[in-house]
Amino acid sequence: MEPETAEPSSERDDAHHAALWFVGPDMPGLLRLGAKWVQEHGGNIEKDIAVKFGEMSVVFMSVTADPLGIAEMYDDRENLKNATGCGVVFEPMEKPTIPDDFEQTLFGLDVVTDDASGLLAGLAELLSTYGIMIVGHTGERRVVPGPKPFVQSGQKLAVLLPHEFDCADFREKLDEFVKRYRGDVVSPLRPVPGLLWWW
Repeated sequence: MEPETAEPSSERDDAHHAALWFVGPDMPGLLRLGAKWVQEHGGNIEKDIAVKFGEMSVVFMSVTADPLGIAEMYDDRENLKNATGCGVVFEPMEKPTIPDDFEQTLFGLDVVTDDASGLLAGLAELLSTYGIMIVGHTGERRVVPGPKPFVQSGQKLAVLLPHEFDCADFREKLDEFVKRYRGDVVSPLRPVPGLLWWW
């Protein structure tokens, strides 16, 4: 069985990209400060991730703006650092591209399993064996309540497939892998239309 296909969508040619991180003491309104700073420079947030670790917080934003806006944000990053009290990194990026050896469609893959040490390493090794390129990953752990609470792990990936790819064999091996962790493949290689930058 072949993976589903989707028509690639166009991307704004006038948009430039940047990656923004800020890490520091957590406080109410931290995400608002970052979003307001991007807006003030004419930028748009394509994707954001905010995670609290104890008293610390980590925020990531992928940003698009015209070239002048990107340059202004780069020059003004010290003001965001002062406003948030965080360490700030603002890194202009090139437009995302797809290497010639890969299909032009971006695919999503979701699995949910029991949590275990080495789970992500094993999953990444399996994808690498089939020549699959991971371009985005989000992993989450959660405690499932009940008479015997247990910890589950959810892995969500955006991937590119090589031109020569045995989809049926990969799905069989993926099923075998997640079953070892009492898991399920929630979404097996569904096309994800849109930018490589987010999915």
